Amino acid sequence: MNTTLHRQSRTPSTAVLAAISAGSIALSALTAHAGTVTVCLGGSCDFTDPVAAVNAALEGDVVEIAAGTYALTETVALYGKSITIRGAVDANGNPATVLDGQNARTVLSAVSMIAQPLFENLVITKGRANTGGGMFLSGVSPVLKNCHFRANVANYNGGAVYLSSSNPTMIDCEITGNQSGSGPFPNSGTAGAVSVTNNVLTLIGCTVSGNSASLYGGAFLLTSSGIVNLGATRVCGNTAPTNPQVHLNGGYGTVNTDASSCVSNTCNDCPQLTPCPADFTLDRVVNGADLGLMLGSWGSCGTYCPHDLNFDGVVNGADLGLMLSAWGACVN
Repeated sequence: MNTTLHRQSRTPSTAVLAAISAGSIALSALTAHAGTVTVCLGGSCDFTDPVAAVNAALEGDVVEIAAGTYALTETVALYGKSITIRGAVDANGNPATVLDGQNARTVLSAVSMIAQPLFENLVITKGRANTGGGMFLSGVSPVLKNCHFRANVANYNGGAVYLSSSNPTMIDCEITGNQSGSGPFPNSGTAGAVSVTNNVLTLIGCTVSGNSASLYGGAFLLTSSGIVNLGATRVCGNTAPTNPQVHLNGGYGTVNTDASSCVSNTCNDCPQLTPCPADFTLDRVVNGADLGLMLGSWGSCGTYCPHDLNFDGVVNGADLGLMLSAWGACVN
């Protein structure tokens, strides 16, 4: 089916809401961890190298990486086992754990998993590969929360992320300053940010800006039945000679947006909305629909769920109080 960019003016699309629900389920499932593996530069942790820590981790483990810049001599790679890789944050809540590919390799890869790994609080930078400079995913559908992809390069396709049979969910992430089209393919670069082929990419509360491709799709390349769901997400200021924001290869692919999202060549036309965390339906109003979603998640929700407004692992009266204090239209 030949499709174009879809935008709704008042309410989020069914596809976006379904994807948000699926992401919540995936995150809530990450509750039973076998143990914690620690990484830090000073030598006081289990490991100083994230690669060694991930290789040693068992199914369900949490790999906690302290703040600092880790110069990688190998790709941090997951094969068949699902774990949580969690970095640190600074005083403003921004990721403070930097995984640096040294312009020589893909930074993170995950292949062939039934369960869904969680990546949190990571800066993924200076990765380089033919496809997927920052991250390469094949046969896995992870959740990424508060991750920043910066200055990654693909020689050919997917400067920040390349997807193969994978359906990731990204929450509160930034994809900025990545590029495709370099090395042996200087004039053939596609998908400066993310390449989406027969996959579903869901972005919630994210920013995709300042990425570039030497041919087309400065932000996204969609082929065949590729789908991008945008919830409260800005896609703007990306560059390419053809279709700088979204390129539908052969005219195929779908982009679903909600009322809080924007796709524009100019970021001035794509304003940053004030966060409204209690607005779970992303219609810029906190009302009974949001309350219903919170009540449906009542109780323990594990590592993270979007209805746990104070991030204590439980949806309870404290979260309800925060929701009621934000009741009504969200501030723009």
